[in-house]
Amino acid sequence: MTLKNFLNMVEMQFGRQSDAFVIQLINDGMDEIAAKKQNYQVAATETLTSKQRYYELADRMIDIMRVEVLDTNNRYVKIPKLVDAHNLRKDDTDDDSSGGDADNTTIND
Repeated sequence: MTLKNFLNMVEMQFGRQSDAFVIQLINDGMDEIAAKKQNYQVAATETLTSKQRYYELADRMIDIMRVEVLDTNNRYVKIPKLVDAHNLRKDDTDDDSSGGDADNTTIND
C-alpha cells in the first residue's frame, strides 16, 4: 500500500481531513503494529547438522531473543549474542579443511 492509496482510503472513509488527522491515523497504526510485534513470541527448535553453518529461519521471525544448544551432557548451553558477527573467529571460512571445531573458537578483540 502506498501513501497515496492510504490517503484515498482515508478520504473515502472520513471525507477530506487535515494533515494532522492523517498523521495521527498513521501513528496509531504504527503503534498497533509495534504492539502486536512485541507480543508475538514463538519458541522453535532446529536439529543441528555437522559441518552445516547456515540454517533457514521462518519468514515470520523478526528477532532472535536467545539461542541454546544441547551439549553432549544433555544440558542446554546459551550462545551469547555477537555484537560484530565478522569477529567470530580468526581466519573463519566455510572451508573446514583445518579440522577445527567449536572448541577451537576464538573471539577477536
